[in-house]
Order: sequence, then C-alpha cells, then structure tokens
Amino acid sequence: MAKVSGMVKGAQIVKQEYLSDGTVEVTMQMSLHGGFAQLVLPQEIKQIEPIKLVPSLSVEPPKPSPAIASKTAEKPTSEIYTGLVVNAIGLNARPAMSPKIIDENGQEVYGSAFVSREYAVQQGMSGYAKDITAAQSNPRVTNNPLTVKGLKTEGPGNADIVISNADAFKLRSASEHLSFMKKCRVMIVVD
Repeated sequence: MAKVSGMVKGAQIVKQEYLSDGTVEVTMQMSLHGGFAQLVLPQEIKQIEPIKLVPSLSVEPPKPSPAIASKTAEKPTSEIYTGLVVNAIGLNARPAMSPKIIDENGQEVYGSAFVSREYAVQQGMSGYAKDITAAQSNPRVTNNPLTVKGLKTEGPGNADIVISNADAFKLRSASEHLSFMKKCRVMIVVD
C-alpha cells in the first residue's frame, strides 16, 4: 500500500479548477502501466514461457467426394488470427485492469491465466476503444484480428464479457491463438 501511495503522490496535476463555493477541484494523471500495474495486477498473472507449436502427425484425412471437395476447396480450414477484438457495445461493459472473456458455460477463454505478466505490466491485459473499426485497426491486434460479439457482462463492475461457445471454440482451436493472448493482443469495444 505504501508503494501505491507513493506512486499516487507522484502523479501529475493536469487540471486545477477553483469553484465558486471556495473549493478546488484537482485532476491528476498517472500511468497505469509499468510499476503501478506490477503492484496491482493479480499474482496469478505469471511470466509465461514461449509456446511451442506441436507438429501435426503426417496422417492424411480421408478424401471427400468430388462434390464436397469443390465446396471445401473454397474455404481455408484454419485461419491464423493476430489478435482478438471483442465487441461489447450495448452491454454496459466497463474497462478493467484484469478483464475476463468467458464462454456461455462460464469457462474462461481469456484472462489472467492466459497472459504473460511482462506484457500485462507493459501495456495492460487489454486495450479499449469506442469504435469497432478503430479497435480492428489498432496496432495492438495487428492486421488480422478475430472479431467476436459479446453476449452479456458478468462479474464485479461489468468487466467480464461472455461470448458464444462457437467463438470460444475458435479461440481455443489452435496454439497460434494462445501466443497472441499471451502477448495481451486484445481490444474490447465499449460504449
């Protein structure tokens, strides 16, 4: 607590307004990243070792019939995403230092267990935007983010967002996704 108090005392004054009733309103600013984040982020956020890709076995799947093959040839089987954008507009979602994304069954899809403390301290567990286009083009999620729609909010302060089981399955389906989640490449769009 003493360290947090010291950081708050070191905050910069950005606005000072004298009101007609004789009181003074002071607005101060300080970074929530770096040292402050190191102190207040949950201890379960630990440094995560690099994720190793598991090579797939060289077993060929059975060949589909020609009619099915022409339909499946049009769609790639697995797309590699560079980040996650969660559309939480209209859900009254609120920004938080340690948000969670959960599926309809209450299973965590993204949260403190998925991120590396190094990235969470440097840039926060997620970024926030007020516009879906701005979130999708944010450098944090780079050039090919998976965009999902939030269904509702849960938890203290409406900070935890529930997504569909189908969207949760997309996130859990490949180790490449664990890599971008580890690096906190998540943007949440709020009202």
